[in-house]
Amino acid sequence: MSSSHTVTVSMDVEAGQKNKDKKGISQDLILAYKTLGVVFGGLVTSPLYVYPSMNLTNPTEEDYLGIYSIMFWTLTLIGVVKYICIALNADDHGEGGTFAMYSLLCQHANIGILPSKKIYTEEENLISNQPVVAGRPGRLRRFIESSIIARRLLLLTAILGMCMLIGDGILTPAISVLSAIDGLRGPFPSVSKRAEAMFADLGHFSKRSIQIAFMSSIYPSLVLTYAGQTAYLINNVDDFSDGFYKFVPRPVYWPMFIIATLAAIVASQSLISATFSVIKQSVVLDYFPRVKVVHTSKDKEGEVYSPETNYMLMLLCVGVILGFGDGKDIGNAFGVVVILVMLITTILLTLVMLIIWGTHVVLVALYLVPFLLLEATYVSAVCTKILRGGWVPFAVSVALAAVMFGWYYGRQRKTEYEAANKVTLERLGELLSGPGVRRVPGLCFFYSNRQDGGWLTPVLAHYIRNMRSLHEVTVFLTLRYLLVAKVDGKDRVQAVRRLGPAGVYGCTIQYGYADAIDFEEDDIAGQVVGALRERVVDGEEEGERVEAARAAGVVHVRGKMRFHVGKDTRLFDRVLLGFYELLHGACRSALPALGIPLQQRVEIGMLYKA
Repeated sequence: MSSSHTVTVSMDVEAGQKNKDKKGISQDLILAYKTLGVVFGGLVTSPLYVYPSMNLTNPTEEDYLGIYSIMFWTLTLIGVVKYICIALNADDHGEGGTFAMYSLLCQHANIGILPSKKIYTEEENLISNQPVVAGRPGRLRRFIESSIIARRLLLLTAILGMCMLIGDGILTPAISVLSAIDGLRGPFPSVSKRAEAMFADLGHFSKRSIQIAFMSSIYPSLVLTYAGQTAYLINNVDDFSDGFYKFVPRPVYWPMFIIATLAAIVASQSLISATFSVIKQSVVLDYFPRVKVVHTSKDKEGEVYSPETNYMLMLLCVGVILGFGDGKDIGNAFGVVVILVMLITTILLTLVMLIIWGTHVVLVALYLVPFLLLEATYVSAVCTKILRGGWVPFAVSVALAAVMFGWYYGRQRKTEYEAANKVTLERLGELLSGPGVRRVPGLCFFYSNRQDGGWLTPVLAHYIRNMRSLHEVTVFLTLRYLLVAKVDGKDRVQAVRRLGPAGVYGCTIQYGYADAIDFEEDDIAGQVVGALRERVVDGEEEGERVEAARAAGVVHVRGKMRFHVGKDTRLFDRVLLGFYELLHGACRSALPALGIPLQQRVEIGMLYKA
């Protein structure tokens, strides 16, 4: 019986695994189909515009063969080798892009500038498909960790890559609209466009689905389409200005034109989706003002939508169209954006190979040297277009970088102040034993966005000094963001502990990206009290005191800390911190919507002297 039972269980496990594998394959195939429009929309429409965008004079057969050779090897080396085979593996919890790689580097080496919010998995370990380098750090890692200049340059590089990608998200819808207006002659950029979209859009799909779509459909289709175009142009050397539609049979000419125009509109979605992803990444890492991020899928954490970002893209897109009117200048801006993002990706991917993957330096050189030479050549070519529209992405990038730097500087100064004035447990005891300070009935949840155990922030001392009281039971509560859709109720309350003075505790509330936490409906207060009684409280008397405090009333306290920028503040701080305060006043709260009744909320204001 035992042997038979074992065999039955084994067969059930195998059957379950096979069903899971079949479901995974079918899901990847469905996602691969979706990527054809969302991820590769811009790339697959490039045959419409590659030859018309080239400044050719009396081209010959050798010219066309040379151009096709460049197209083929660009698609093969950059599309297949760099992105499909290498870059897609450098993901951060399934997210791709330059800022995701920077986040990945910060997690494996002490090279970050801000103590960014930590993201946890269910196992409380960071996910990484690559082996982390163990043992003594290499010389490159030690150099970057010890040099603040190198760390700032690395951050600046990541920010530039992110801002350039957002700039591309502004230009793509603009060029799509102008292409529809201009008819058949849409001035899209060269063949190297859009290879970065598949990496930045990784969070919306999966690595395998992107690889399947590109290798089975996109790559062979583009190679054959360009070959057909080139063959036609060899026999009709002067038709390069309309090299796609010339060989379209007349009966299907207008249907093809309608499909191509619709495809150009769909193509804009790839960069818009990528913009949502990189904005979400930077908000999570606390390098960008907080905007609303809506998770559109209960199964995939990376599928996001940001209404504020969408409106921003719309306004900037309309501004670009009204400002230029001519699609050729916008087309010139594309090459500058795409090539620079590709070059930044190459640099960051090299650091990932050396610092995280521990790749041998010879193999890294075999990757870095050829791609650096290839992309540097492209950069030198597009530099001639800067004055003819190529300055647009630089202007957009400078504006976005200014926002990110202003936010980063304010957060850095705030972090430094909190670290220097953090309330220790001993200091808390002194404050509570001060004259006139008393413990009042009730249960208080005191919120902190610090996730390193530092519950006692300076606003606590400010609160006690001004209120001259602290609730009889006070719980310092930290919110922890997990890379799962929903957190089971039994796992919601974690890290419950006593913090020294009587009636003072700490705990962590865990939530997933699809969780809608409601304190009243989910009875979070009851769960916390239950966890306290189960794991911390000693004796019936303390347990009754906690229950009595809850019955007396629950209040939720959060600090709202602002900088005081006075006349004696130096000019640099006055400008940057004033800008930070402007951004801070306009952005959303650090706490998610918790469904806390209005009458239970208390907000404590505190000024930091700049």
